[in-house]
Amino acid sequence: MKIYCISDSLETALGLKLSGIQSSVINDKDEVDKKIDDIIKDTEIGILVVTDNIYNQNKEKLDYIKEFKKIPLIVKI
Repeated sequence: MKIYCISDSLETALGLKLSGIQSSVINDKDEVDKKIDDIIKDTEIGILVVTDNIYNQNKEKLDYIKEFKKIPLIVKI
């Protein structure tokens, strides 16, 4: 199972990439929404790491995933 990070911070994404975690730096809410949809469809991704700002921008959608889907596990950093 893979881990993926959506971040609004280049430093966070770079740090996670150095540890082997795929990361994207996205600041546009619509692009983040699309990326979350892509990640949900990818059955290989088991953990989705999001930064606090990304979580707050997409709180309703991410809370829905946390409550009703088993995978991916949502982790807020």
